[in-house]
Amino acid sequence: MGACLEPTPAMRRYRVESSGQSFYLTRTAASPATHESRFHAVLPAPDLDAILAALDQVTSHPDWARWEEAGRLAEPDTSWTIKPGEDGPAAPSAWAVERDREALYLSGPWITGHEYDRWSAEIPYSELEDLRKALTALLAED
Repeated sequence: MGACLEPTPAMRRYRVESSGQSFYLTRTAASPATHESRFHAVLPAPDLDAILAALDQVTSHPDWARWEEAGRLAEPDTSWTIKPGEDGPAAPSAWAVERDREALYLSGPWITGHEYDRWSAEIPYSELEDLRKALTALLAED
């Protein structure tokens, strides 16, 4: 269990909880359609700036350097995404993001889930900057 960070207004429905080597990104009031599969999510396209604001909250935290260093791996490894007792498949090792007018389609080295009206993802600190780059590239397409 980690520490829930106070959301900024720019994050709107998104919340962040910090943990040891990863953080949890949660969207409140989320439709079950946001959870496409264990490693894929479909989120509302207008949420792009709120997701980036949530990532900014993590990297602007005073403990960011320590978190990022603790989560850094020598080689990409997504074996942690395989359910205990199963053989796989593991999450993709790189982020893939696309957007149309309605939705953001994201897949990558994370685990996603949906419970009641909350969508959530566990994201390793070591993957945050690559996710940010992939999402920021969508802004450049505008």
